[in-house]
Amino acid sequence: MKENDVIVITNPMVAENKSAKVTLSKFLRVISSVENNVMVIGGNISIEEDITDVYVHSFSMSRVNSKIMRILNVLRIQILMALKLFKCCEKQDKVYFWIADKMILPYLVAKMKGLDINYFIYGNVIKESESSALKKIAAFLIKYMASNADYICMESLSVINEWPELRLKKYKIIHLYTDKIEMLDNSQRKNKIGMLCRLSSGKHVVDAIKAMHLLHSDYPDWKLEIIGSGKQEALCKSIINDIGAKEYIKLYGWVASDNIYSITKEWKYFLFPSDTEGLPNGLIEMMGQGIPAIASDVGGIHDVIVDGDNGIILEDTTPITIKNGVVKMLESCKDYEVMSRNAYLTILEEFTLSKASQVYKKACVSEGENT
Repeated sequence: MKENDVIVITNPMVAENKSAKVTLSKFLRVISSVENNVMVIGGNISIEEDITDVYVHSFSMSRVNSKIMRILNVLRIQILMALKLFKCCEKQDKVYFWIADKMILPYLVAKMKGLDINYFIYGNVIKESESSALKKIAAFLIKYMASNADYICMESLSVINEWPELRLKKYKIIHLYTDKIEMLDNSQRKNKIGMLCRLSSGKHVVDAIKAMHLLHSDYPDWKLEIIGSGKQEALCKSIINDIGAKEYIKLYGWVASDNIYSITKEWKYFLFPSDTEGLPNGLIEMMGQGIPAIASDVGGIHDVIVDGDNGIILEDTTPITIKNGVVKMLESCKDYEVMSRNAYLTILEEFTLSKASQVYKKACVSEGENT
């Protein structure tokens, strides 16, 4: 490869939905607006069709049920990715490990070849509700790779607070964006609170369902709609049935990105309780539609939500606290138009593609000044 080429290493795409494709495409648009000759190396890589100036080297990987086979598959893909990186890179090429917490073998090749390593950190897996041996291994690898990278990369500066044991030396802020839309006429909004997230313990969807059940007797006109899939999908359906909440809590499951807006355009508020985060894409997208958020003060959320101005901050993620946070929003938001506009402007001013490209260019300039 030629000088100033950029390589992106990312985890294999094994999920059945297209969220990885969408977010990877956003990242590539941001960096390719500044960089030339961008290459992506990964497994089952898919990017959106309009991105024609990025070279993709993708290895095939099957989705399997066996945990042992999944681990062996990831190991096989890592070996292939490491060999590809070894062959195509030259010293001082820039490499981004983007959503690449498992990619230790390509990382070791990058260190051996003397590449300019930029490692992204996100939410801390150890902080999620359910701990496991695999999560502990993942956290160890993340800390090792981030600590030994040339630059720690984050989508927002407060993400470092999720990793207090990491010493922040040189860092870059590189964030994604949301597609710019016109401010929606709020007359289309209904008494609906929405969630858009993975259905896992760390996202507290079960607690949100219980909170909505507690809320229902005092606010019977309000409904909760949930978009997403994950390990807790069957549990969520079961709880909704058990508490008799089908009339006011709707679980959509996974929805294609092209169809999400047809649902969210009716949402009045966005609910996002979470144990740990980077800078959640769903939060940016919803606030970009003018939907104020009720969210946990974790990771990059801290840099986006101003409590009482464009959203409400949750103190914790228990059902009673989530319920109280929603009540606070409903009772304190006397002028919905103002709060909705504030949410929209926060994203319009900071999270468009042009703004994200400017932020990336600034990070690259700072990098050059530090070399």
